[in-house]
Amino acid sequence: MCIAHYNETRWIVLSSLFFMIPSIYAFYNKIYFLSLISLLTTIISANYWREATYSWRRDIDIIFAKISFVVYFINGIYYVKFYIRYYPGIILLLYFYYLSNKLFLAKNNNWWKYHMVFHMIVIFQKLIVLRRIIEININIENNINKT
Repeated sequence: MCIAHYNETRWIVLSSLFFMIPSIYAFYNKIYFLSLISLLTTIISANYWREATYSWRRDIDIIFAKISFVVYFINGIYYVKFYIRYYPGIILLLYFYYLSNKLFLAKNNNWWKYHMVFHMIVIFQKLIVLRRIIEININIENNINKT
Protein backbone atom coordinates (compact mmCIF):
# COMPACT_ATOMS: atom_id res chain seq x y z
CA MET A 1 0.00 0.00 0.00
CA CYS A 2 1.39 3.36 -1.08
CA ILE A 3 1.97 5.89 1.72
CA ALA A 4 2.89 8.79 -0.53
CA HIS A 5 3.46 9.24 -4.24
CA TYR A 6 6.88 9.76 -5.78
CA ASN A 7 6.04 13.31 -6.91
CA GLU A 8 6.14 14.20 -3.18
CA THR A 9 8.70 11.73 -1.88
CA ARG A 10 11.33 12.42 -4.56
CA TRP A 11 12.20 15.56 -2.61
CA ILE A 12 12.55 13.57 0.58
CA VAL A 13 14.82 11.13 -1.27
CA LEU A 14 16.95 14.13 -2.22
CA SER A 15 17.05 15.46 1.35
CA SER A 16 17.90 11.94 2.57
CA LEU A 17 20.91 11.93 0.27
CA PHE A 18 22.18 15.04 2.05
CA PHE A 19 22.80 12.85 5.12
CA MET A 20 25.99 11.99 3.22
CA ILE A 21 27.38 15.39 4.19
CA PRO A 22 27.86 14.51 7.88
CA SER A 23 28.99 11.02 6.85
CA ILE A 24 31.77 12.38 4.64
CA TYR A 25 32.70 15.04 7.20
CA ALA A 26 32.95 12.44 9.97
CA PHE A 27 34.92 10.04 7.79
CA TYR A 28 37.36 12.74 6.72
CA ASN A 29 37.93 13.56 10.41
CA LYS A 30 38.34 9.89 11.40
CA ILE A 31 35.09 9.63 13.35
CA TYR A 32 34.29 6.35 11.65
CA PHE A 33 31.42 5.13 13.82
CA LEU A 34 29.34 8.28 13.32
CA SER A 35 30.31 8.30 9.66
CA LEU A 36 28.90 4.79 9.31
CA ILE A 37 25.72 5.73 11.19
CA SER A 38 25.13 8.66 8.81
CA LEU A 39 25.96 6.57 5.75
CA LEU A 40 23.50 3.86 6.76
CA THR A 41 20.89 6.51 7.55
CA THR A 42 21.34 7.89 4.04
CA ILE A 43 20.99 4.53 2.33
CA ILE A 44 18.06 3.31 4.43
CA SER A 45 16.14 6.58 4.26
CA ALA A 46 16.60 7.15 0.52
CA ASN A 47 15.74 3.50 -0.16
CA TYR A 48 12.48 3.82 1.79
CA TRP A 49 11.38 7.18 0.37
CA ARG A 50 12.03 6.18 -3.27
CA GLU A 51 8.91 4.01 -2.96
CA ALA A 52 7.12 4.85 0.27
CA THR A 53 4.97 1.84 1.10
CA TYR A 54 4.07 -0.04 4.25
CA SER A 55 6.88 -2.57 4.11
CA TRP A 56 9.99 -3.89 5.79
CA ARG A 57 11.88 -0.92 4.27
CA ARG A 58 9.64 1.46 6.22
CA ASP A 59 10.14 -0.52 9.43
CA ILE A 60 13.92 -0.46 9.01
CA ASP A 61 13.86 3.27 8.23
CA ILE A 62 11.86 4.06 11.36
CA ILE A 63 14.04 1.86 13.58
CA PHE A 64 17.35 3.05 12.18
CA ALA A 65 16.32 6.73 12.20
CA LYS A 66 15.60 6.36 15.93
CA ILE A 67 18.92 4.60 16.51
CA SER A 68 20.72 7.35 14.61
CA PHE A 69 18.91 10.04 16.60
CA VAL A 70 19.78 8.42 19.93
CA VAL A 71 23.44 7.89 18.99
CA TYR A 72 23.90 11.49 17.86
CA PHE A 73 21.80 12.88 20.74
CA ILE A 74 23.92 11.04 23.33
CA ASN A 75 27.09 12.25 21.62
CA GLY A 76 25.60 15.74 21.60
CA ILE A 77 24.91 15.64 25.32
CA TYR A 78 28.39 14.31 26.02
CA TYR A 79 30.42 16.52 23.68
CA VAL A 80 28.34 19.60 22.96
CA LYS A 81 27.02 20.22 26.48
CA PHE A 82 26.08 23.92 26.59
CA TYR A 83 26.55 24.95 22.98
CA ILE A 84 23.74 27.44 22.48
CA ARG A 85 22.70 26.33 18.98
CA TYR A 86 22.42 22.64 19.80
CA TYR A 87 19.41 22.43 22.12
CA PRO A 88 17.10 24.83 20.25
CA GLY A 89 17.96 22.79 17.15
CA ILE A 90 16.77 19.62 18.89
CA ILE A 91 13.48 21.33 19.73
CA LEU A 92 13.08 22.53 16.13
CA LEU A 93 13.97 19.08 14.83
CA LEU A 94 11.26 17.45 16.94
CA TYR A 95 8.77 20.18 16.06
CA PHE A 96 9.20 19.82 12.29
CA TYR A 97 9.01 16.04 12.58
CA TYR A 98 5.75 16.44 14.51
CA LEU A 99 4.39 18.94 11.97
CA SER A 100 5.22 16.73 8.99
CA ASN A 101 3.39 13.80 10.59
CA LYS A 102 0.45 15.96 11.63
CA LEU A 103 0.07 17.41 8.12
CA PHE A 104 0.50 13.99 6.52
CA LEU A 105 -2.28 12.54 8.67
CA ALA A 106 -4.46 15.56 7.83
CA LYS A 107 -3.79 14.82 4.13
CA ASN A 108 -2.19 18.24 3.66
CA ASN A 109 -0.07 18.16 0.50
CA ASN A 110 2.64 20.29 2.13
CA TRP A 111 3.65 17.64 4.67
CA TRP A 112 6.75 16.65 2.66
CA LYS A 113 8.15 20.19 2.84
CA TYR A 114 8.15 19.97 6.62
CA HIS A 115 9.79 16.58 6.47
CA MET A 116 12.52 18.02 4.25
CA VAL A 117 13.11 20.84 6.73
CA PHE A 118 13.28 18.19 9.44
CA HIS A 119 16.01 16.41 7.45
CA MET A 120 17.96 19.66 7.02
CA ILE A 121 17.82 20.35 10.76
CA VAL A 122 19.01 16.79 11.44
CA ILE A 123 22.00 17.40 9.17
CA PHE A 124 22.81 20.70 10.86
CA GLN A 125 22.58 19.07 14.30
CA LYS A 126 24.86 16.22 13.24
CA LEU A 127 27.41 18.72 11.96
CA ILE A 128 27.34 20.59 15.28
CA VAL A 129 28.05 17.35 17.16
CA LEU A 130 30.82 16.34 14.76
CA ARG A 131 32.45 19.77 14.85
CA ARG A 132 32.53 19.71 18.64
CA ILE A 133 34.05 16.21 18.68
CA ILE A 134 36.71 17.42 16.25
CA GLU A 135 37.47 20.49 18.41
CA ILE A 136 37.82 18.33 21.51
CA ASN A 137 40.09 15.87 19.67
CA ILE A 138 42.27 18.75 18.47
CA ASN A 139 42.53 20.10 22.03
CA ILE A 140 43.50 16.66 23.32
CA GLU A 141 46.15 16.27 20.59
CA ASN A 142 47.53 19.74 21.35
CA ASN A 143 47.77 18.94 25.06
CA ILE A 144 49.54 15.65 24.32
CA ASN A 145 51.98 17.39 22.01
CA LYS A 146 52.79 20.03 24.68
CA THR A 147 53.94 17.38 27.15
